[in-house]
Amino acid sequence: MASGPAAQSVPAEDNDSSEIGDDCEFDGAEAAGQEGGDFAEPELEFDESGLELTENEALETFEDYDEDDPSDENLGAGRITPEGYIDEDFEDTLGSPATEVNTQDLVDTEFKEISRLGIIQVVGDDRLGRKVIIFSACRLPPAENLDHQRLLKYIINTLSQYVENDYVLVYFHHGLNSKNKPSFAWLKQAYSEFDRKYKKNLKAFLIVHPTKLIKALYFLFKPFISVKFGRKLTYVNYLADLKSQNLYFDQLPIPQRVREYDDSIQPASGNRAALTSQYSRSEDFAYGQQLVANPLPTTQFGVSLQHIKHYNGGSVICPVVEHTIKYLRECCLDVEGLFRRSCSVAQVQDVQEKYNRGEYVDFRDLGNPHLAAVLLKTFLRELAEPLLTFELYEAVIENHALPAKTKVSHARSLISQQLPDDNYDLLNYVAQFLSEVADNSTRNKMTALNLGIVFGPSLIWSRQQASLTVMKPINCFTQLLILHYNHIFVR
Repeated sequence: MASGPAAQSVPAEDNDSSEIGDDCEFDGAEAAGQEGGDFAEPELEFDESGLELTENEALETFEDYDEDDPSDENLGAGRITPEGYIDEDFEDTLGSPATEVNTQDLVDTEFKEISRLGIIQVVGDDRLGRKVIIFSACRLPPAENLDHQRLLKYIINTLSQYVENDYVLVYFHHGLNSKNKPSFAWLKQAYSEFDRKYKKNLKAFLIVHPTKLIKALYFLFKPFISVKFGRKLTYVNYLADLKSQNLYFDQLPIPQRVREYDDSIQPASGNRAALTSQYSRSEDFAYGQQLVANPLPTTQFGVSLQHIKHYNGGSVICPVVEHTIKYLRECCLDVEGLFRRSCSVAQVQDVQEKYNRGEYVDFRDLGNPHLAAVLLKTFLRELAEPLLTFELYEAVIENHALPAKTKVSHARSLISQQLPDDNYDLLNYVAQFLSEVADNSTRNKMTALNLGIVFGPSLIWSRQQASLTVMKPINCFTQLLILHYNHIFVR
């Protein structure tokens, strides 16, 4: 949390910073139930069968489409994801597998008039591997121009794809006014519509630029809000304070109106200057990536592959990567929801510091597969440059728009011919393991599609601010690497 009044968790008497993400168990389950409040949720047993992402429930087998007919309506509509992309030089061998439909495409099509507004956006993961979802009030149109019941359905259908994961909700309040604000009755309905699965895996609810209205609404809703849910609520007075919330700040597509408002309310002393960090920002790296100011020879997080290779006997497979993958491969391939659960901030930082000091970490003793999974994703996300490199960023995005039959060969060219040797070696090591995880998806529920969603943002990002429109191409490219590993990594 930032010092001073900038970021405040409410209500004060319920604040417990250890609440966020500290419920990590070996099987990914969490003790059910809520405390306090007349309308607190009852203690119900968690149905672990719900761990699988909703995309897995939307499987279709395209038995009738003609792969040689470019006019085929399925291909033209972009409905076939990378699991259905068959490269022409081996399609006879692989055949036509079942295809996982991108659920968000269907949602965006059904609610096109709402989707285009960009009110709600999913923008990757935070430093603890939790999905980050943002809601921008300034993008709400006047109330008379918006069907709020359809808005609620759109929000529910969008969130339902991610709420089986641990997630963080960031609400930008600036821009809500008398013309576009929803009614109190609608807010009450919305809260009641979000059942236990939406609240259970919400690890932090950050309200940016709160006003007296927001605080008044909280007290109005307090009888309906459990104490446990209240602990997840944090007021954030300045955008800069989001950096202390385990977010990749540059990842957030913050509306320009919100940025301008934030600039206008900055104190004379400069709130941003008050923030301190163990990292020093390098302007050459965007999208939340940071470099350690004075890395030790043993430092592994927040440094370049060149640093790792120089101090690791010429290998880019550093201990944290080797240890996490070895442990997960040998002990955890049957863990449901692997790579979709977060862990406590303190626990993750403690293990990071041990690795950066060159200490050995035995994950068998720790007994928490989700900790190892989070650390692997965090290592990749905090590299000085993305593993797929800035130079290949545009080519990776463009892969998504290519004809279905050329996607694999194009990916093979990028990975096996253009990717630098060090990057290739590490990516090959990680992708091979992820393909093994996907091979065990009947037990762990982590298909290539699911792994693409959780790993895509950790493998490549832009020098510029993130855009929601690139998330799908990045995730699909990552899915492609996992699904067709043997045909792409051929160097």
